Amino acid sequence: MRNATLNETNSLLCPHLPIRVTSLPYRSTPTTQIVTLVTCIINGISCPVAIMENLLVFMVVLRRRNLWTVFNTSVLCLTFTDLLIAMIIQPAFIAYQTEKYISGGYACVPYFIKTVFEFWCVGLSFVTLALITLERYVAVFKPFLYRDSVTRVRVMLVIFSGWLLWSVFSFTLRFSSFGMKLKVYSILSSILITFTLLETIFVYIRLYKITRIKDRAVTHVSNTSEQGQNRAIDDLETKATKTILIITGAFFLCFMPTLCASIVHQAAAVKDDVILHVIYPLAECALFLTALVNPVIYVWRNASVRSSLKEFTKFTRN
Repeated sequence: MRNATLNETNSLLCPHLPIRVTSLPYRSTPTTQIVTLVTCIINGISCPVAIMENLLVFMVVLRRRNLWTVFNTSVLCLTFTDLLIAMIIQPAFIAYQTEKYISGGYACVPYFIKTVFEFWCVGLSFVTLALITLERYVAVFKPFLYRDSVTRVRVMLVIFSGWLLWSVFSFTLRFSSFGMKLKVYSILSSILITFTLLETIFVYIRLYKITRIKDRAVTHVSNTSEQGQNRAIDDLETKATKTILIITGAFFLCFMPTLCASIVHQAAAVKDDVILHVIYPLAECALFLTALVNPVIYVWRNASVRSSLKEFTKFTRN
């Protein structure tokens, strides 16, 4: 019954779009109006701030050559995916929600952009986090292999290859008749989330164990200058890995409402109009916060980037 209702609206809402509108007409109620207004306000504030933060990360890293490290390069790739969310998805979401609030109608082009590119951008973030976590694993647990084999160019090629594969897969699925089903998206999202989460947990456990072993070794062995230098490098790599783990954890927290909303939707536990016009918009607001939170965590955890940021702010003031 629920699918039949959704299918009936496909011919009524935005019939000129190349995709079917898997939604219901917006009904103005006190609850939906409040939620729609709140989501517009939240994203209206967070969107420009997120754009400014992520552009600032690019500027403060690129302006100092000593910050052009493998780790910072991979983080800039993640920053780019955050920019995509803040510059493409959030404006489309705001326009879509604003049209509903003002007229109760559908802004078809923003709906198309939000629907098609949101899944793609979020997937890019997951793929990037998964590849960065692998890079961090090699840096901490295979340091000699990492120093001999891993370069900025190779990291970028691997991440770009992951982006390309995900883009081809995502858009091919999105514009196929099979991929229009929300259930397919839920399954694919669950697989990608599970893989990234298990990978993160595995790296965190290994990192915790090796950190404790190294701390015990330091207390019993006198360090030479070379050993001290290697220890300092290991500490930097370990801190960088912890930074990625914190970012990944924050990403999962922001994504959790969307995942829970999808489960509730598939279980048909709540009415479709409540899911589509109340719960999902609030969940998407939480998801978009990743673009706002990630650069803050990165700058907070990186002393060199903070130093570059201070120099940059002093330069702009002068």
